[in-house]
Order: sequence, then C-alpha cells, then structure tokens
Amino acid sequence: MARKPRIEKNGFYHILNRGVARSFIFKNEQDYLKFLEILQEASQDYDFEIYSYCLMGNHYHLLIKIKKENLSTIMQKVNSRYSIYFNHKYKRVGPLWQGRFKSWFVYDEVYLKTLVRYIEFNPIKANIVNEIGIYRWSMSSCNFKLSMLNFELIDVTDFDTKFNNNEEMRVEELFKSKFKIEENKTIKKIELKSIGSYFELNEDRELAIYLAVIDGYTQSDIAKHLNLSNVAISKILKIYKQKVTLFNKLKNKGIFWSYSKDITYKEIGDRLFIEYLLKYGDFYDIALGFRLFGKRQIKKVWEEILVGDQRFIKLNLMIARVFLDMSVESDYFKGVKNARFEKFKLLAS
Repeated sequence: MARKPRIEKNGFYHILNRGVARSFIFKNEQDYLKFLEILQEASQDYDFEIYSYCLMGNHYHLLIKIKKENLSTIMQKVNSRYSIYFNHKYKRVGPLWQGRFKSWFVYDEVYLKTLVRYIEFNPIKANIVNEIGIYRWSMSSCNFKLSMLNFELIDVTDFDTKFNNNEEMRVEELFKSKFKIEENKTIKKIELKSIGSYFELNEDRELAIYLAVIDGYTQSDIAKHLNLSNVAISKILKIYKQKVTLFNKLKNKGIFWSYSKDITYKEIGDRLFIEYLLKYGDFYDIALGFRLFGKRQIKKVWEEILVGDQRFIKLNLMIARVFLDMSVESDYFKGVKNARFEKFKLLAS
C-alpha cells in the first residue's frame, strides 16, 4: 500500500526520529556536532529555522519552521547525510533510523509554547541533568549560535516551573491529532463531544470552558452556547490559566507536599486550593488569589476553615484588615469557633 503523503504547509512542525531498535545515533561529541553541521547546511539550502532542539543519545527532537512546502525533502536530506556519516564512521551497514521521521504540524500557539518546554525538558525527564540550560545538546543551553537557530521562543519561555501533567496531556493531544486540507488551509480533524456535554459534566464553568477549548472548540463556539460575548469567554480563560499558574507555583514550593507530586489544579479543586493558599502562600500570592477568586469565595473558605484556628491568629488578623476591610483586633479570633472543627465534633458525637 502506498504511503499517505505528509501534509506540508508553511509553519511549525515538531520532528522526532529514533535510532533503529532504539540504538544510539550519537556516541560522542563529534557525532552531535556533525548532526548540527548537517542541519545548518540544509537550512542554507532549504530556507528553514530551528526554534528548539534536543539531541539525545538514541533520538532527536526538532521544532522547525518551514517557509516552503519542503519538509520531507529537508528531513530526507538531513537523515540520509547523517546516516552515511554514521555508518561510515562506525563501519556498520543497514538502516540507522527506526523508520520515517515523525512530524506533527503545530496548529496553535498553545501547543507551540508547550512544545518548546517539552523538548527542552527532555534531558531533565531522562535524569541526565537537573535544570534547564545545563545539557549541552539542547537549544536552551545557548552553546551554539548558528544562523539556523531562532531563539525567539526560547527567550520568552518560562523554564522555572517543572513540566507538568497538563502540559504532557496537551502534547499527547498534539501527537494524536490528524489534519486535512480544505481550501488550501490545514485543519485539525476532531471528533468533538457536543459542546453542552462539557457543562453537564463539570459544575465548574471555568474548567468546562478550558476543556472545551483544549479539545478544539473556538471561543466563539463557547460564547454562542453560553450566550456570552467573546470578550467574556477570553477573560474567563485568562483567569483560569492564571489560577493554574498560581497553583503550579505553590506546588513547586512544596505546599501540597502531602499530595501526589503530580496533583493538578483540576484535581485539588478551588476550595482546598484557597485553604492552602491562605495558610501557606506569601502576601503577594494571597493578594493575587483575591483578585482571581473574588472576595466572596475566599471569605467563605476563610470563615469556615481558618477564622477559628488559633494557630493562624496573626494571619487571620492580616486577612481581615487588609483584604476584607474588617476593623478587628486579635482578640476577636480567640473567641471564634472553628466551623469545620465544630462540624467534626457534631459528627463524632
């Protein structure tokens, strides 16, 4: 059966190739340098740029931007030239590569930013190094200033936070994606659930909107379904993403140490997140929490869990005065009963 032709539209592609039977394709420094040299020469012939790369022992990742519909030509040239070099050097015969290179068209900015982190975090995931910028054969190390390398995305990517489960799922979604060409445009093929099902299954409207967008619905689709404006949907999404960012920041500080290290914001939920944010977040984290969740929601959690807890009198005084505009003294909290504790007492009696 003839192979299906690859979709080759101008734009970004994630490229992956492995050694046959997962064997090594880079054995020493000279091999890594030769591969980069071949890439550089190909970029001059075929006019493309590399926005992220990581060369591992038995495979490589590239985030490449092509300006012409010539991806197959580029990669066939690169892989063929390197295979000839490698087989000659190590006196071997047969194919070097596991098969045809794998490629995924990057169809939106969310995936583009996630892919940069995915590629650059490979050596950390493999326990080769423990921080970004150390592994010599990744673009974030900035060891090579070749004309094919465009550092625009590397320079604006946040590498301070660990690559998390949400991002992993996003990359897996990209790997599973299929595309078609309609009216000379590359379009993602999606078998979508009905838009209403997201809101039936999730009481949290912000989460439902976020999941619908991740699965491929446009903000306009969601706005129409909810009878809201596009601006309102955009604002809701922005707030939800800020909440996730704040959660990941606190998780990386070890605040959720008693939970699985892979716990997500979706799994922990607003109520528990707010509790931990108030107890263990710094002043600026708490201030951001009030902006994202609103005074009413945070006050409800605060009154139920923290107000009567004698361990947090100073914290409660600060929250009351600074964020809730309450004119109270510390004695106020000494006489307040803890609502959750009283509920447990009642259940135990």
